[in-house]
Amino acid sequence: MKLEYIIKFVFKASFLAALIYFKSGEWFLYQPDSSFVKSPLFLSILNFIIFWLAINIIIRLNQFIYRKRKKLGDKYSDNVIVGLQNIYFLLTGFGVIVMLLGMFGVEFTKLMTALSIVAAAIAIISKDIVSDILTGFIISFSKDIALGDYVKIADLKGKVIDINIYKIVLLSEEGELIYIPNSKAYFSEIINYSKVSINLVHLNFTLSKSVFKSTESLEKTIIDSLGNYITSIEPNSIKLHIVGVNKDEVNFNLTYQLLAPDSKLEQKINNHIFSTILNTSI
Repeated sequence: MKLEYIIKFVFKASFLAALIYFKSGEWFLYQPDSSFVKSPLFLSILNFIIFWLAINIIIRLNQFIYRKRKKLGDKYSDNVIVGLQNIYFLLTGFGVIVMLLGMFGVEFTKLMTALSIVAAAIAIISKDIVSDILTGFIISFSKDIALGDYVKIADLKGKVIDINIYKIVLLSEEGELIYIPNSKAYFSEIINYSKVSINLVHLNFTLSKSVFKSTESLEKTIIDSLGNYITSIEPNSIKLHIVGVNKDEVNFNLTYQLLAPDSKLEQKINNHIFSTILNTSI
């Protein structure tokens, strides 16, 4: 753990302890009711800061422990990390609402009763949003989809780059960002190509019918062009398939399996393959 993170953690914990001591101390308890420190405005802000610091410390500590147990880097994120982050945002939002209403002198018990009624009404009116939030938590902590996986959800394909409270974000082969509501993803058929092999790479491309001869000849051209790269690829793992035919174009999917995970090498091989395909189409 870096010194910067240790200092931040110690500062937050110390500040939280100081605030709790201040609120529970004799000086605070025996202040006149007319004192500013007993006003709804001050109490609401104080309670929110204590609440926010507590959940911030708990969430960050759990993320740190999880990363250490899994031997992951400080910047690494997976479903569990994202799920904890979503819980943090949700609780913070709840805390802000309680603070704002508390500023107007609304008692916590009455507030909870009112919020439960409002929440029930919102759940009925905005059932799609509630469904997205609930399914988002389920997906975040599941092992079916993880950040970095190459998946197909319904008819949409891409690499998972984010799983938030409302949506799953995919990055397509064309570089487009695809936003899929969590509820739609949860109730759709999901194909996770990365679960087949962590080293399996998928490439999609299109060729004009006028330059396309046969799948076998194109696959051989690509394999022959790889040169020294071929030693980093699992033998007989390069497969070329036709996935669609339009009026003037043919859509292809090329897969190959690396012997070991290496994102930089994967990018170099992909660029080389695309260059070969481009030269073929000229």
